[in-house]
Order: sequence, then structure tokens, then C-alpha cells
Amino acid sequence: MENMKMTRNGAELKVTPGLKLTSAEAPELQAALKREIADGARDLEFDLKDTATLDSTGIGLLVAAGNSLAAVQGSLRLINVSADIYKLLRSMRLTDRLHATPKEG
Repeated sequence: MENMKMTRNGAELKVTPGLKLTSAEAPELQAALKREIADGARDLEFDLKDTATLDSTGIGLLVAAGNSLAAVQGSLRLINVSADIYKLLRSMRLTDRLHATPKEG
């Protein structure tokens, strides 16, 4: 999980993936997210400001995290989503489900 940052403040968890959120990064991040949710994280924000690559495994991780949070009345949102990733998520009809907000500018 090169260049990935995770910051916890009470029930709020902010994750800033590095350049990629792909099958190489997903297993370790998934395990960390499971631990954080089990420990009470309920509001998860993914800041994708530096993320340029998102593959199907990364998308699956985001959807699974959203499902896990919904089961405990939590929420997931994606912020600073690049135009290319936002277009991909929109084509898959996931922008609303993942509460994705495109990067400004």
C-alpha cells in the first residue's frame, strides 16, 4: 500500500490511497478496513486526489466497504475523484451508490 494514508478520528476514517487502487493494494487495505469497521469506524471517506488507476478489484473493495458500513448504519463517500475514474464509475452506475464527488478543476 505504497503512499496510502489512513487517519481515524472517532467514528470517522479517512483513506487516501496512493496512485493506484488495484488488485495489488486491495487485500491489505481490505483487511485494514475490516479491522477499522469492527473497531467502530462508521463514516468512511476515500480521498482519491492522487489516485489515477482503479481496477475491478479496487471497485469491488469500495462496494464491499460500502455494504459493510451500510450493515452497521455507516456511510461511505468518495471525494476528489478524477474525471476518468468518475466516468468509469458513472458508466457502471456506481457514482450514487459510492457517493462519488468529482475533483474540482
